[in-house]
Amino acid sequence: MPNNFLKIFFQYVAPEDAVERILGSSDICPRIEVIDSLESLGRVIAEDIPSPFSIPKEDVSHFDGYAVKSSDTVNASTVNPVKLKIAGRIESIIEHDLSIGDKEAVYVVTGVKIPRNADAVIPVERTRLIGGYIEILEPCKKGDNITFKGADIAEGDIILKKGSIIRPQDIKYLLEIRKFKIKVYAKPRISLIAVGDELTENLDELTHKKLETSTKLVANYIKELGGIPKIMGVVPDDPEHIIKAVKNSLEDSDICVTIGGISLGVRDLCWRTLSKHPESIPIARGLRIQPGRATSIVVFSKKPVVMLPGHVQSTICGTIYILIPLIYYMSGLSARKILPTIPAEIGEDIVVKEYKSFKRIRFVKLVKQKEKFIANLLMGDSSMLSPILKSDGFIEIPEGVERIEKGSHVDVHILSWSQLLQTFLKES
Repeated sequence: MPNNFLKIFFQYVAPEDAVERILGSSDICPRIEVIDSLESLGRVIAEDIPSPFSIPKEDVSHFDGYAVKSSDTVNASTVNPVKLKIAGRIESIIEHDLSIGDKEAVYVVTGVKIPRNADAVIPVERTRLIGGYIEILEPCKKGDNITFKGADIAEGDIILKKGSIIRPQDIKYLLEIRKFKIKVYAKPRISLIAVGDELTENLDELTHKKLETSTKLVANYIKELGGIPKIMGVVPDDPEHIIKAVKNSLEDSDICVTIGGISLGVRDLCWRTLSKHPESIPIARGLRIQPGRATSIVVFSKKPVVMLPGHVQSTICGTIYILIPLIYYMSGLSARKILPTIPAEIGEDIVVKEYKSFKRIRFVKLVKQKEKFIANLLMGDSSMLSPILKSDGFIEIPEGVERIEKGSHVDVHILSWSQLLQTFLKES
């Protein structure tokens, strides 16, 4: 197909510009819901959460031991121990009004409120018990082994801020402050439609059709990033079926994704069908990335419809550069963040002269050498799955760049959070 035809047919847009156009033309926005704190792991907080009280609420013991007046222990030693009378015991975290006098001690367990007039705690192992008395074998200072009120968290401190992702330790904190319900951003709902007469989900039809798997691939990306995917099945190459499927999917979804039916030829049904519909606002006819340049977008009935190409590398690139930012945005995160990166050195010279005005994506395998990673290029056209299966992530070759020298610094974008963990577990 002549290049001048492509220039007319496609009007390539930078991915970040396409995302901005979507947000400016659609009604999608973060939604807030209230959930149990125990069920909040991995969710994004939609409110600042100030501590309603100090932690600890009182001055408490840091160890099991004896609460004392430090002034009573000044001259204590193993040769000349100081003898103190045991005036009581505090063995549970209950409210009490105990106090100590001169030359007295009160036994305390870890975490209990210190008796009035006590200003230090001596651990059990640094004392000797003799009847109703203890012998102190070394002096202590004021404040020793006491955790003072608010030393951990002061009343009013905002430890968990709006936009934070809930971690296991955050749930412990929420329970500590008796915050049993919290506001979080609702998970975006995304429907997935496969388009193509050649596709099937029926295993009995595999003799003359191809098993549809791309919606499952994208669905798992959506799940891992906090969205709720809904697979709508396979739609034939027919405009009426495509329109009906998109309308049905958007009834209870925030975003619709079609996979397949977007191309440079006569089977370019999704764009031609959806972009001309009266309820549609065309956003991007192609992205300035390769693979994935055929990715196209409309806003249909005020909701985004992302049309991904069927070749697997193109499907993934469209997902990464359009769908992931939209998921982040609806989840209360920055739409500009995509995936985590790891610094590396490129393992070979890279020469890329085609699609010079595009951002070129190349999948790489990371090899750890001593304290650094080497990124080795994985070759294969956009229909090949093996470069993705073997890869740890990808690098971006910026617009206008034709050559990257061996040993140059690159940022490797990790394909998923599970891949990030696997990468850091690599041995030298």
